[in-house]
Amino acid sequence: MTNSCFFLAADAKYFPYACLAARRILDVSRKTTPGFIMHLGANEDDVGIAYRLLKDRVRIVDVTNFMADSGYRFRPGSVATFIRLFADRFSEFAIYDRIAHIDCDVLFNRDIADLVDQPIHAHLLAAHDDYMYFRPGYRDEMSMQPGAPYFNAGIIVFNMRPVREEDLLKQARKLAVDGQMNDQNALNVAFEGKWQTMHPNWNLMSNGARDYRFSQAYARHFAGGKPWGSQIGVELEALKIWRDLAEDTPWNKPFRQRLPFERGITKRFLRRFDAVGGLFGNDVHRRRARYDAAKMHRIYARQAEEGAMAVQFPEVLGGFG
Repeated sequence: MTNSCFFLAADAKYFPYACLAARRILDVSRKTTPGFIMHLGANEDDVGIAYRLLKDRVRIVDVTNFMADSGYRFRPGSVATFIRLFADRFSEFAIYDRIAHIDCDVLFNRDIADLVDQPIHAHLLAAHDDYMYFRPGYRDEMSMQPGAPYFNAGIIVFNMRPVREEDLLKQARKLAVDGQMNDQNALNVAFEGKWQTMHPNWNLMSNGARDYRFSQAYARHFAGGKPWGSQIGVELEALKIWRDLAEDTPWNKPFRQRLPFERGITKRFLRRFDAVGGLFGNDVHRRRARYDAAKMHRIYARQAEEGAMAVQFPEVLGGFG
């Protein structure tokens, strides 16, 4: 039996979205998995709404002073994105041996206990980010080994015992500062060769792919258009869930449906012609033309079921490298 928790991190602007994402986790979970929202200076009114929505099932923790006193000065942008790099430093997390970090733009369809309590023998459980494999130059830019795989950090599970023993998050923090990296790149370098493939349904991203949809996701990650933003690629059933979550709050306005149909359907339709675009485009287009999302989904699902480590040159395995 593992001792697990999950957390979301947000600045004042994203705090409402973190609360709604956390509420959805509670709504679809049968088991009780402790949850936290680590925030930077959310206003009192929003915090009050959060307590009403989440009651005592998710702890609201203001980490403004902690981050200011951490001694780290990260690249310009939202400091909140770097909160995940301190999972080994927060006293609230000291008792947990599995810690899941969830981005604010994620909507769960399945009990989060099924994610955090599954067998993990690596330092990290994470999902491949195939779009990076269309641009393999990242390996040189980030001083990674030839063929090094790359994960998306929107939904990750830290196996905290080896992470603490090897000080991997400290390494990630140093990389983020010294190399002026974003948090995801820093994590990928620090955890290179140390991560296990997550089933792709746990981080199904809204990147315009037409193969997999919201109803098939264990957790849907709106890494492209946001439900509160452009809404491109956000399925209408998912948008309705966001809208229902925010219904009795002052946060509901951004989730109003802008058009009577799903935004992004044209983009998904055009993806049918990637093969044609690959004949005339650059290297990225040529790689995407050979990309078979269904094939890669099956490969990653099999790796996850086997508890396999992320393989070298995943694009070669998929036949689009």
